[in-house]
Amino acid sequence: MDSLPTELLWQILAWEVQICRYEKNAIVPLRLVCHAFDSALKPYIFKTVQLEFSRLLRCARNYRQENRMDFGRLKEFGLLTEALHLDLMVVRDPEEIESFDNIFHGIINRLPEIAKLSEKFKRYCMGTTSFDERDFRFVLEEILQWTPNMCRVRVNLPLQILGWKSRTATLLFATTLECLAKRIDEHQAIQTLVVDHLTDTALINICNNPMDLANAIKVFSSVLHLCISIKTEEISPNRQDAFGWYLWFMIRKARALTSLCLVGWNTKQEIRSRRYDSGVRFEIWNTRSLSFFSGDTNWEFLRNLELKSVYFRPSKFLEFIGEIKNCLRELYLFEVYLRVHRLPNNEISGLWVGKVGVNKPEGSVWVAEELRNMEGLNLKILRATGLEYDRFDVNPQPTDPEFDFLDPLNRPYDQRFVDAVILGPEKIFLTLYKDDNIDKDLSSRSEIITNGRLENKDCTVYSNLKVTLKKKLNFTPRERKDYDAETYQRSRNTTSHFKRCIDGCFFNQNERVLRELRSIVAIADRGMNLLSEEIYRARSEGSDD
Repeated sequence: MDSLPTELLWQILAWEVQICRYEKNAIVPLRLVCHAFDSALKPYIFKTVQLEFSRLLRCARNYRQENRMDFGRLKEFGLLTEALHLDLMVVRDPEEIESFDNIFHGIINRLPEIAKLSEKFKRYCMGTTSFDERDFRFVLEEILQWTPNMCRVRVNLPLQILGWKSRTATLLFATTLECLAKRIDEHQAIQTLVVDHLTDTALINICNNPMDLANAIKVFSSVLHLCISIKTEEISPNRQDAFGWYLWFMIRKARALTSLCLVGWNTKQEIRSRRYDSGVRFEIWNTRSLSFFSGDTNWEFLRNLELKSVYFRPSKFLEFIGEIKNCLRELYLFEVYLRVHRLPNNEISGLWVGKVGVNKPEGSVWVAEELRNMEGLNLKILRATGLEYDRFDVNPQPTDPEFDFLDPLNRPYDQRFVDAVILGPEKIFLTLYKDDNIDKDLSSRSEIITNGRLENKDCTVYSNLKVTLKKKLNFTPRERKDYDAETYQRSRNTTSHFKRCIDGCFFNQNERVLRELRSIVAIADRGMNLLSEEIYRARSEGSDD
Protein backbone atom coordinates (compact mmCIF):
# COMPACT_ATOMS: atom_id res chain seq x y z
CA MET A 1 0.00 0.00 0.00
CA ASP A 2 2.85 2.39 0.81
CA SER A 3 4.31 1.90 -2.67
CA LEU A 4 1.19 3.12 -4.46
CA PRO A 5 1.31 6.71 -5.77
CA THR A 6 -0.96 9.01 -3.81
CA GLU A 7 -2.85 10.07 -6.94
CA LEU A 8 -3.62 6.44 -7.83
CA LEU A 9 -4.78 5.66 -4.30
CA TRP A 10 -7.08 8.68 -4.30
CA GLN A 11 -8.53 7.65 -7.68
CA ILE A 12 -9.20 4.10 -6.48
CA LEU A 13 -11.07 5.40 -3.45
CA ALA A 14 -13.03 7.84 -5.62
CA TRP A 15 -14.20 4.91 -7.76
CA GLU A 16 -15.12 3.02 -4.59
CA VAL A 17 -17.32 5.94 -3.62
CA GLN A 18 -19.02 5.81 -7.02
CA ILE A 19 -19.69 2.09 -6.62
CA CYS A 20 -21.27 2.64 -3.19
CA ARG A 21 -23.45 5.61 -4.17
CA TYR A 22 -26.61 3.74 -3.16
CA GLU A 23 -25.27 2.65 0.24
CA LYS A 24 -23.18 5.24 2.03
CA ASN A 25 -22.66 3.04 5.09
CA ALA A 26 -20.76 0.51 2.96
CA ILE A 27 -17.89 2.95 2.49
CA VAL A 28 -17.58 4.04 6.14
CA PRO A 29 -15.58 0.99 7.41
CA LEU A 30 -12.80 1.76 4.91
CA ARG A 31 -11.87 4.76 7.06
CA LEU A 32 -10.46 2.32 9.62
CA VAL A 33 -7.95 0.78 7.19
CA CYS A 34 -5.32 3.46 7.64
CA HIS A 35 -4.83 7.18 8.13
CA ALA A 36 -4.54 7.76 4.37
CA PHE A 37 -7.91 6.11 3.73
CA ASP A 38 -9.46 8.16 6.49
CA SER A 39 -8.11 11.42 5.06
CA ALA A 40 -9.23 10.55 1.53
CA LEU A 41 -12.77 9.46 2.44
CA LYS A 42 -13.67 12.17 4.95
CA PRO A 43 -14.59 14.79 2.29
CA TYR A 44 -17.08 12.32 0.77
CA ILE A 45 -18.55 10.82 3.93
CA PHE A 46 -19.06 14.10 5.77
CA LYS A 47 -20.22 16.07 2.74
CA THR A 48 -23.84 15.67 3.84
CA VAL A 49 -25.42 15.74 7.29
CA GLN A 50 -28.65 13.73 7.32
CA LEU A 51 -31.30 14.19 9.98
CA GLU A 52 -34.34 11.93 10.28
CA PHE A 53 -36.78 10.99 13.03
CA SER A 54 -34.53 8.62 15.00
CA ARG A 55 -31.67 11.13 15.14
CA LEU A 56 -33.99 13.97 16.09
CA LEU A 57 -35.37 11.73 18.82
CA ARG A 58 -31.87 11.22 20.23
CA CYS A 59 -31.50 15.00 20.46
CA ALA A 60 -34.66 15.52 22.50
CA ARG A 61 -34.26 16.96 26.00
CA ASN A 62 -36.13 14.06 27.62
CA TYR A 63 -34.03 11.40 25.88
CA ARG A 64 -31.62 9.31 27.96
CA GLN A 65 -28.50 11.38 28.54
CA GLU A 66 -26.04 8.55 27.86
CA ASN A 67 -27.55 7.87 24.41
CA ARG A 68 -28.10 11.45 23.27
CA MET A 69 -26.44 12.66 20.09
CA ASP A 70 -22.99 14.17 20.61
CA PHE A 71 -22.45 17.39 18.66
CA GLY A 72 -18.77 17.52 19.59
CA ARG A 73 -17.79 15.50 16.52
CA LEU A 74 -19.61 18.01 14.34
CA LYS A 75 -16.99 20.61 15.22
CA GLU A 76 -14.30 18.34 13.74
CA PHE A 77 -15.82 17.69 10.31
CA GLY A 78 -18.21 20.65 10.00
CA LEU A 79 -15.91 22.43 7.54
CA LEU A 80 -16.26 19.46 5.16
CA THR A 81 -20.06 19.57 5.15
CA GLU A 82 -21.75 21.16 2.13
CA ALA A 83 -25.28 19.73 2.28
CA LEU A 84 -28.08 19.14 4.77
CA HIS A 85 -30.76 16.49 4.25
CA LEU A 86 -33.80 16.78 6.54
CA ASP A 87 -35.92 13.64 6.12
CA LEU A 88 -39.17 14.32 7.99
CA MET A 89 -41.52 12.16 5.92
CA VAL A 90 -42.38 9.77 8.74
CA VAL A 91 -43.39 12.52 11.21
CA ARG A 92 -47.15 12.37 11.85
CA ASP A 93 -49.72 15.05 12.64
CA PRO A 94 -52.12 14.80 15.65
CA GLU A 95 -55.12 15.52 13.43
CA GLU A 96 -54.03 12.75 11.07
CA ILE A 97 -54.01 10.28 13.99
CA GLU A 98 -57.47 11.44 15.10
CA SER A 99 -58.79 11.07 11.56
CA PHE A 100 -57.21 7.61 11.31
CA ASP A 101 -58.86 6.43 14.53
CA ASN A 102 -62.27 7.77 13.49
CA ILE A 103 -62.15 6.14 10.06
CA PHE A 104 -61.04 2.67 11.16
CA HIS A 105 -62.69 2.47 14.59
CA GLY A 106 -65.32 0.00 13.43
CA ILE A 107 -62.98 -2.56 11.86
CA ILE A 108 -60.27 -2.91 14.52
CA ASN A 109 -61.58 -6.37 15.44
CA ARG A 110 -61.26 -7.55 11.84
CA LEU A 111 -57.85 -5.97 11.27
CA PRO A 112 -55.75 -5.97 14.48
CA GLU A 113 -52.87 -4.23 12.67
CA ILE A 114 -54.96 -1.05 12.70
CA ALA A 115 -54.63 -0.71 16.48
CA LYS A 116 -50.87 -1.29 16.32
CA LEU A 117 -50.54 1.23 13.51
CA SER A 118 -52.42 3.84 15.53
CA GLU A 119 -49.96 3.40 18.39
CA LYS A 120 -47.05 3.64 15.95
CA PHE A 121 -48.49 6.90 14.59
CA LYS A 122 -48.47 8.35 18.09
CA ARG A 123 -44.78 7.50 18.51
CA TYR A 124 -44.01 9.41 15.30
CA CYS A 125 -45.96 12.46 16.43
CA MET A 126 -44.14 15.54 17.74
CA GLY A 127 -44.66 16.08 21.45
CA THR A 128 -43.40 15.27 24.93
CA THR A 129 -42.83 11.59 24.11
CA SER A 130 -40.56 12.30 21.12
CA PHE A 131 -39.25 15.75 20.21
CA ASP A 132 -40.93 19.12 19.97
CA GLU A 133 -40.38 22.37 18.09
CA ARG A 134 -37.79 23.54 20.61
CA ASP A 135 -35.73 20.36 20.17
CA PHE A 136 -35.95 20.60 16.40
CA ARG A 137 -34.78 24.22 16.39
CA PHE A 138 -31.91 23.44 18.77
CA VAL A 139 -30.60 20.63 16.53
CA LEU A 140 -30.75 22.76 13.38
CA GLU A 141 -29.05 25.71 15.01
CA GLU A 142 -26.24 23.50 16.33
CA ILE A 143 -25.64 21.93 12.92
CA LEU A 144 -25.75 25.22 11.04
CA GLN A 145 -23.41 26.85 13.54
CA TRP A 146 -20.57 24.42 12.77
CA THR A 147 -21.12 24.02 9.01
CA PRO A 148 -20.15 27.36 7.43
CA ASN A 149 -19.72 25.85 3.95
CA MET A 150 -23.20 24.35 3.78
CA CYS A 151 -24.89 25.63 0.62
CA ARG A 152 -27.29 22.81 -0.31
CA VAL A 153 -30.44 21.84 1.58
CA ARG A 154 -33.06 19.19 0.96
CA VAL A 155 -36.20 19.09 3.11
CA ASN A 156 -38.57 16.10 2.95
CA LEU A 157 -41.69 17.39 4.67
CA PRO A 158 -44.15 14.94 6.30
CA LEU A 159 -46.02 12.84 3.75
CA GLN A 160 -49.55 12.86 5.11
CA ILE A 161 -51.46 9.67 4.33
CA LEU A 162 -54.83 10.36 5.97
CA GLY A 163 -56.60 13.40 7.29
CA TRP A 164 -56.83 16.83 5.78
CA LYS A 165 -54.40 19.65 6.51
CA SER A 166 -51.14 19.07 8.38
CA ARG A 167 -50.08 21.86 10.71
CA THR A 168 -46.96 19.88 11.60
CA ALA A 169 -45.58 20.29 8.07
CA THR A 170 -46.10 24.06 8.28
CA LEU A 171 -44.36 24.20 11.66
CA LEU A 172 -41.34 22.17 10.52
CA PHE A 173 -40.85 24.07 7.27
CA ALA A 174 -41.27 27.48 8.91
CA THR A 175 -38.75 26.53 11.61
CA THR A 176 -36.28 25.29 9.00
CA LEU A 177 -36.54 28.56 7.07
CA GLU A 178 -36.06 30.53 10.28
CA CYS A 179 -32.86 28.67 11.18
CA LEU A 180 -31.46 29.03 7.66
CA ALA A 181 -32.29 32.73 7.55
CA LYS A 182 -30.49 33.39 10.85
CA ARG A 183 -27.12 32.06 9.68
CA ILE A 184 -24.37 34.63 10.00
CA ASP A 185 -23.25 36.51 6.89
CA GLU A 186 -19.82 34.87 6.91
CA HIS A 187 -21.41 31.50 6.16
CA GLN A 188 -22.17 30.30 2.65
CA ALA A 189 -25.57 31.29 1.33
CA ILE A 190 -28.02 28.55 0.30
CA GLN A 191 -27.56 27.98 -3.43
CA THR A 192 -29.44 24.68 -3.90
CA LEU A 193 -32.83 24.11 -2.29
CA VAL A 194 -35.00 21.00 -2.66
CA VAL A 195 -38.41 20.89 -0.94
CA ASP A 196 -40.50 17.72 -1.17
CA HIS A 197 -44.22 17.40 -0.32
CA LEU A 198 -44.80 21.14 0.08
CA THR A 199 -48.55 21.54 0.50
CA ASP A 200 -50.53 24.54 -0.65
CA THR A 201 -51.79 24.93 2.92
CA ALA A 202 -48.27 25.14 4.33
CA LEU A 203 -47.13 27.70 1.76
CA ILE A 204 -50.21 29.89 2.26
CA ASN A 205 -49.80 29.82 6.05
CA ILE A 206 -46.11 30.74 5.82
CA CYS A 207 -46.72 33.58 3.38
CA ASN A 208 -49.52 34.95 5.57
CA ASN A 209 -47.17 35.20 8.56
CA PRO A 210 -44.88 38.27 8.20
CA MET A 211 -41.98 36.73 10.14
CA ASP A 212 -42.11 33.42 8.27
CA LEU A 213 -42.42 35.27 4.96
CA ALA A 214 -39.35 37.40 5.71
CA ASN A 215 -37.34 34.27 6.53
CA ALA A 216 -38.48 32.55 3.34
CA ILE A 217 -37.57 35.55 1.18
CA LYS A 218 -34.09 35.73 2.71
CA VAL A 219 -33.45 32.02 2.09
CA PHE A 220 -34.82 32.04 -1.47
CA SER A 221 -32.95 35.21 -2.48
CA SER A 222 -29.62 33.39 -2.92
CA VAL A 223 -30.92 30.16 -4.47
CA LEU A 224 -29.51 29.19 -7.88
CA HIS A 225 -31.05 25.72 -8.20
CA LEU A 226 -34.59 25.14 -6.98
CA CYS A 227 -36.62 21.94 -6.97
CA ILE A 228 -40.11 21.84 -5.40
CA SER A 229 -42.67 19.04 -5.32
CA ILE A 230 -46.11 20.33 -4.43
CA LYS A 231 -49.25 18.69 -3.05
CA THR A 232 -52.74 20.15 -3.03
CA GLU A 233 -55.01 20.11 0.02
CA GLU A 234 -57.14 23.19 -0.60
CA ILE A 235 -60.49 22.97 -2.41
CA SER A 236 -61.60 26.59 -2.51
CA PRO A 237 -60.80 28.35 -5.83
CA ASN A 238 -59.73 31.44 -3.88
CA ARG A 239 -57.25 29.41 -1.84
CA GLN A 240 -55.98 27.73 -5.00
CA ASP A 241 -55.40 31.13 -6.60
CA ALA A 242 -53.63 32.31 -3.44
CA PHE A 243 -51.36 29.26 -3.53
CA GLY A 244 -50.45 29.89 -7.17
CA TRP A 245 -49.70 33.54 -6.50
CA TYR A 246 -47.54 32.77 -3.44
CA LEU A 247 -45.70 29.97 -5.25
CA TRP A 248 -44.55 32.21 -8.10
CA PHE A 249 -43.93 35.07 -5.68
CA MET A 250 -41.42 32.92 -3.77
CA ILE A 251 -39.81 31.52 -6.92
CA ARG A 252 -39.27 35.04 -8.22
CA LYS A 253 -37.39 35.95 -5.05
CA ALA A 254 -34.57 33.73 -6.32
CA ARG A 255 -33.43 36.45 -8.70
CA ALA A 256 -30.31 34.59 -9.87
CA LEU A 257 -32.16 31.28 -10.39
CA THR A 258 -30.53 29.18 -13.15
CA SER A 259 -32.50 25.91 -12.91
CA LEU A 260 -36.06 25.21 -11.78
CA CYS A 261 -37.88 21.90 -11.32
CA LEU A 262 -41.58 21.81 -10.39
CA VAL A 263 -43.13 18.44 -9.56
CA GLY A 264 -46.90 18.26 -9.20
CA TRP A 265 -49.47 15.96 -7.73
CA ASN A 266 -51.08 14.02 -10.60
CA THR A 267 -50.56 10.29 -11.08
CA LYS A 268 -49.47 8.45 -14.20
CA GLN A 269 -52.35 7.23 -16.37
CA GLU A 270 -52.42 4.48 -18.97
CA ILE A 271 -54.40 6.56 -21.47
CA ARG A 272 -53.44 9.72 -23.30
CA SER A 273 -56.57 11.67 -22.42
CA ARG A 274 -58.91 11.37 -19.49
CA ARG A 275 -62.28 12.98 -19.05
CA TYR A 276 -63.76 14.89 -16.14
CA ASP A 277 -67.48 14.17 -16.17
CA SER A 278 -68.20 13.91 -12.44
CA GLY A 279 -70.33 17.03 -12.27
CA VAL A 280 -67.63 19.31 -10.89
CA ARG A 281 -68.07 22.94 -11.88
CA PHE A 282 -65.85 24.15 -14.72
CA GLU A 283 -64.53 27.07 -12.66
CA ILE A 284 -63.35 24.75 -9.87
CA TRP A 285 -61.82 22.25 -12.31
CA ASN A 286 -60.02 25.08 -14.09
CA THR A 287 -58.44 26.52 -10.93
CA ARG A 288 -56.98 23.16 -9.91
CA SER A 289 -54.35 23.40 -12.62
CA LEU A 290 -50.97 25.00 -12.01
CA SER A 291 -51.58 28.70 -12.39
CA PHE A 292 -49.06 31.33 -13.42
CA PHE A 293 -48.95 34.98 -12.46
CA SER A 294 -46.79 37.47 -14.31
CA GLY A 295 -44.44 39.70 -12.37
CA ASP A 296 -41.64 42.20 -12.73
CA THR A 297 -38.84 39.62 -12.46
CA ASN A 298 -36.41 39.66 -15.36
CA TRP A 299 -35.68 35.89 -15.29
CA GLU A 300 -32.38 36.67 -17.01
CA PHE A 301 -30.56 33.64 -15.55
CA LEU A 302 -33.16 30.85 -15.74
CA ARG A 303 -31.73 28.53 -18.40
CA ASN A 304 -33.04 25.08 -17.40
CA LEU A 305 -36.67 24.21 -16.63
CA GLU A 306 -38.31 20.89 -15.77
CA LEU A 307 -42.05 20.38 -15.28
CA LYS A 308 -43.29 17.03 -14.01
CA SER A 309 -46.72 15.61 -13.16
CA VAL A 310 -48.53 18.95 -13.36
CA TYR A 311 -51.72 20.24 -14.96
CA PHE A 312 -51.45 23.30 -17.17
CA ARG A 313 -53.98 25.28 -19.14
CA PRO A 314 -52.56 25.95 -22.63
CA SER A 315 -52.71 29.72 -22.21
CA LYS A 316 -50.95 29.67 -18.82
CA PHE A 317 -48.24 27.31 -20.06
CA LEU A 318 -47.46 29.59 -23.00
CA GLU A 319 -47.63 32.67 -20.77
CA PHE A 320 -45.02 31.14 -18.47
CA ILE A 321 -42.70 30.13 -21.31
CA GLY A 322 -43.19 33.54 -22.89
CA GLU A 323 -41.96 35.29 -19.76
CA ILE A 324 -38.72 33.25 -19.56
CA LYS A 325 -38.18 32.80 -23.32
CA ASN A 326 -35.14 35.07 -23.66
CA CYS A 327 -32.97 33.05 -21.27
CA LEU A 328 -34.49 29.55 -21.45
CA ARG A 329 -32.25 27.02 -23.20
CA GLU A 330 -33.36 23.62 -21.85
CA LEU A 331 -36.96 22.46 -21.35
CA TYR A 332 -37.97 19.04 -19.98
CA LEU A 333 -41.62 17.94 -19.77
CA PHE A 334 -42.60 14.80 -17.81
CA GLU A 335 -46.22 13.64 -17.74
CA VAL A 336 -47.56 17.16 -18.15
CA TYR A 337 -51.34 17.27 -18.57
CA LEU A 338 -52.81 19.92 -20.84
CA ARG A 339 -56.19 20.92 -19.43
CA VAL A 340 -58.62 21.28 -22.31
CA HIS A 341 -62.35 21.46 -22.90
CA ARG A 342 -64.81 21.32 -25.76
CA LEU A 343 -65.32 24.52 -27.76
CA PRO A 344 -68.73 25.52 -29.17
CA ASN A 345 -67.57 24.32 -32.61
CA ASN A 346 -66.91 20.84 -31.12
CA GLU A 347 -63.14 21.32 -31.31
CA ILE A 348 -60.58 21.00 -28.51
CA SER A 349 -59.45 24.19 -26.77
CA GLY A 350 -55.79 23.15 -26.92
CA LEU A 351 -53.48 20.54 -28.45
CA TRP A 352 -49.84 19.71 -27.85
CA VAL A 353 -48.99 19.07 -31.51
CA GLY A 354 -51.92 20.09 -33.68
CA LYS A 355 -53.39 18.43 -36.75
CA VAL A 356 -51.89 18.02 -40.19
CA GLY A 357 -53.64 19.63 -43.12
CA VAL A 358 -56.23 21.34 -40.94
CA ASN A 359 -56.54 25.03 -40.18
CA LYS A 360 -56.37 25.79 -36.50
CA PRO A 361 -59.93 26.33 -35.19
CA GLU A 362 -60.80 29.69 -33.70
CA GLY A 363 -60.21 29.70 -29.96
CA SER A 364 -57.91 26.68 -29.98
CA VAL A 365 -54.24 26.77 -28.95
CA TRP A 366 -51.66 24.50 -30.58
CA VAL A 367 -48.74 24.54 -28.18
CA ALA A 368 -45.99 23.27 -30.53
CA GLU A 369 -46.86 25.87 -33.16
CA GLU A 370 -46.94 28.67 -30.59
CA LEU A 371 -43.57 27.67 -29.16
CA ARG A 372 -41.93 27.46 -32.57
CA ASN A 373 -43.24 30.89 -33.56
CA MET A 374 -42.47 32.50 -30.19
CA GLU A 375 -40.06 35.35 -30.86
CA GLY A 376 -36.99 35.25 -28.63
CA LEU A 377 -37.32 31.57 -27.65
CA ASN A 378 -34.11 29.74 -28.53
CA LEU A 379 -34.25 26.23 -27.07
CA LYS A 380 -31.08 24.19 -27.37
CA ILE A 381 -32.60 21.09 -25.77
CA LEU A 382 -36.27 20.04 -25.67
CA ARG A 383 -37.29 16.64 -24.32
CA ALA A 384 -40.73 15.27 -23.43
CA THR A 385 -42.09 12.13 -21.81
CA GLY A 386 -45.76 11.25 -21.41
CA LEU A 387 -47.49 14.38 -22.71
CA GLU A 388 -51.20 13.93 -22.04
CA TYR A 389 -54.59 15.63 -21.84
CA ASP A 390 -57.05 16.26 -19.03
CA ARG A 391 -60.41 17.00 -20.65
CA PHE A 392 -63.42 18.64 -19.04
CA ASP A 393 -66.62 17.26 -20.51
CA VAL A 394 -69.61 17.23 -18.14
CA ASN A 395 -72.06 16.35 -20.91
CA PRO A 396 -70.20 13.99 -23.27
CA GLN A 397 -71.47 13.90 -26.83
CA PRO A 398 -71.96 10.75 -28.94
CA THR A 399 -68.84 11.67 -30.92
CA ASP A 400 -65.76 12.78 -29.03
CA PRO A 401 -63.73 15.75 -30.28
CA GLU A 402 -60.76 14.65 -32.30
CA PHE A 403 -57.32 14.85 -30.73
CA ASP A 404 -53.99 14.84 -32.56
CA PHE A 405 -52.85 11.28 -31.81
CA LEU A 406 -52.88 10.00 -35.40
CA ASP A 407 -49.51 9.90 -37.14
CA PRO A 408 -49.01 8.18 -40.54
CA LEU A 409 -45.36 7.49 -39.67
CA ASN A 410 -46.31 5.96 -36.31
CA ARG A 411 -43.85 8.14 -34.43
CA PRO A 412 -44.16 8.38 -30.63
CA TYR A 413 -46.38 11.25 -29.61
CA ASP A 414 -43.61 12.88 -27.56
CA GLN A 415 -41.27 12.77 -30.56
CA ARG A 416 -43.90 14.44 -32.73
CA PHE A 417 -44.16 17.30 -30.23
CA VAL A 418 -40.39 17.77 -30.07
CA ASP A 419 -40.11 17.60 -33.88
CA ALA A 420 -42.95 20.09 -34.35
CA VAL A 421 -41.22 22.63 -32.08
CA ILE A 422 -37.61 22.12 -33.19
CA LEU A 423 -37.94 21.03 -36.83
CA GLY A 424 -41.15 22.75 -37.84
CA PRO A 425 -44.78 21.96 -38.67
CA GLU A 426 -45.68 18.32 -39.25
CA LYS A 427 -46.82 19.04 -42.79
CA ILE A 428 -43.18 19.06 -43.92
CA PHE A 429 -43.16 15.29 -43.51
CA LEU A 430 -46.26 14.91 -45.65
CA THR A 431 -45.27 17.25 -48.49
CA LEU A 432 -42.05 15.45 -49.36
CA TYR A 433 -43.99 13.21 -51.71
CA LYS A 434 -46.98 13.49 -54.05
CA ASP A 435 -49.34 10.54 -54.14
CA ASP A 436 -53.06 11.19 -54.43
CA ASN A 437 -53.96 7.63 -53.44
CA ILE A 438 -52.04 7.88 -50.16
CA ASP A 439 -53.47 11.34 -49.46
CA LYS A 440 -57.01 10.06 -49.91
CA ASP A 441 -56.35 6.95 -47.84
CA LEU A 442 -54.83 9.05 -45.07
CA SER A 443 -57.79 11.43 -45.06
CA SER A 444 -60.24 8.55 -44.82
CA ARG A 445 -58.41 7.23 -41.76
CA SER A 446 -58.24 10.54 -39.88
CA GLU A 447 -60.63 9.38 -37.15
CA ILE A 448 -59.44 5.84 -36.42
CA ILE A 449 -57.82 6.70 -33.09
CA THR A 450 -59.80 6.99 -29.89
CA ASN A 451 -58.00 8.09 -26.73
CA GLY A 452 -54.69 7.23 -28.28
CA ARG A 453 -55.61 3.65 -29.21
CA LEU A 454 -56.13 2.18 -32.68
CA GLU A 455 -59.42 0.42 -33.31
CA ASN A 456 -58.87 -3.23 -34.26
CA LYS A 457 -60.79 -3.07 -37.52
CA ASP A 458 -58.41 -0.46 -38.95
CA CYS A 459 -55.08 -1.81 -37.70
CA THR A 460 -54.21 -3.81 -40.81
CA VAL A 461 -55.04 -1.04 -43.27
CA TYR A 462 -53.32 1.58 -41.12
CA SER A 463 -50.22 -0.62 -40.79
CA ASN A 464 -50.02 -1.04 -44.58
CA LEU A 465 -50.40 2.72 -45.04
CA LYS A 466 -47.65 3.35 -42.48
CA VAL A 467 -45.23 1.01 -44.29
CA THR A 468 -45.98 2.69 -47.63
CA LEU A 469 -45.31 6.15 -46.20
CA LYS A 470 -42.06 5.07 -44.57
CA LYS A 471 -40.79 3.67 -47.85
CA LYS A 472 -41.68 6.83 -49.76
CA LEU A 473 -40.12 9.16 -47.16
CA ASN A 474 -37.10 6.95 -46.50
CA PHE A 475 -38.04 7.40 -42.83
CA THR A 476 -35.44 6.43 -40.20
CA PRO A 477 -36.58 6.15 -36.55
CA ARG A 478 -34.93 8.60 -34.15
CA GLU A 479 -32.97 7.47 -31.12
CA ARG A 480 -35.10 7.67 -28.01
CA LYS A 481 -32.66 9.94 -26.18
CA ASP A 482 -33.14 12.56 -28.92
CA TYR A 483 -36.73 13.30 -27.84
CA ASP A 484 -37.51 11.38 -24.63
CA ALA A 485 -36.81 13.31 -21.42
CA GLU A 486 -36.53 10.29 -19.15
CA THR A 487 -33.98 8.55 -21.39
CA TYR A 488 -31.99 11.74 -21.94
CA GLN A 489 -31.73 12.57 -18.24
CA ARG A 490 -30.21 9.22 -17.39
CA SER A 491 -26.95 10.53 -18.79
CA ARG A 492 -27.40 14.29 -18.32
CA ASN A 493 -29.65 16.01 -15.81
CA THR A 494 -29.38 19.75 -15.17
CA THR A 495 -32.63 20.26 -13.25
CA SER A 496 -33.77 17.50 -10.89
CA HIS A 497 -30.67 15.45 -10.04
CA PHE A 498 -30.55 17.22 -6.66
CA LYS A 499 -33.68 15.30 -5.65
CA ARG A 500 -31.75 12.05 -5.86
CA CYS A 501 -28.29 13.24 -4.88
CA ILE A 502 -28.07 16.52 -2.99
CA ASP A 503 -24.28 16.37 -2.53
CA GLY A 504 -23.26 14.80 -5.85
CA CYS A 505 -21.76 11.73 -4.13
CA PHE A 506 -24.39 9.54 -2.46
CA PHE A 507 -28.07 9.11 -3.27
CA ASN A 508 -30.58 10.54 -0.81
CA GLN A 509 -32.41 7.49 0.44
CA ASN A 510 -33.38 6.09 3.80
CA GLU A 511 -34.48 2.49 3.38
CA ARG A 512 -35.78 2.22 6.94
CA VAL A 513 -38.09 5.19 6.52
CA LEU A 514 -39.27 3.97 3.12
CA ARG A 515 -40.05 0.51 4.50
CA GLU A 516 -41.97 2.10 7.37
CA LEU A 517 -44.04 4.25 5.02
CA ARG A 518 -44.77 1.29 2.73
CA SER A 519 -45.97 -0.70 5.74
CA ILE A 520 -48.24 2.15 6.83
CA VAL A 521 -49.71 2.53 3.35
CA ALA A 522 -50.25 -1.23 2.98
CA ILE A 523 -52.18 -1.49 6.27
CA ALA A 524 -54.21 1.63 5.45
CA ASP A 525 -55.08 0.16 2.04
CA ARG A 526 -56.30 -3.08 3.61
CA GLY A 527 -58.36 -1.04 6.04
CA MET A 528 -59.92 0.99 3.23
CA ASN A 529 -60.77 -2.22 1.35
CA LEU A 530 -62.54 -3.60 4.44
CA LEU A 531 -64.43 -0.32 4.82
CA SER A 532 -65.53 -0.53 1.18
CA GLU A 533 -66.80 -4.06 1.77
CA GLU A 534 -68.74 -2.91 4.85
CA ILE A 535 -70.31 -0.02 2.94
CA TYR A 536 -71.27 -2.31 0.04
CA ARG A 537 -72.78 -4.88 2.44
CA ALA A 538 -74.78 -2.20 4.29
CA ARG A 539 -76.15 -0.81 1.02
CA SER A 540 -77.07 -4.29 -0.19
CA GLU A 541 -78.95 -5.02 3.04
CA GLY A 542 -80.72 -1.67 2.80
CA SER A 543 -81.85 -2.31 -0.78
CA ASP A 544 -83.17 -5.77 0.20
CA ASP A 545 -85.31 -4.25 2.94
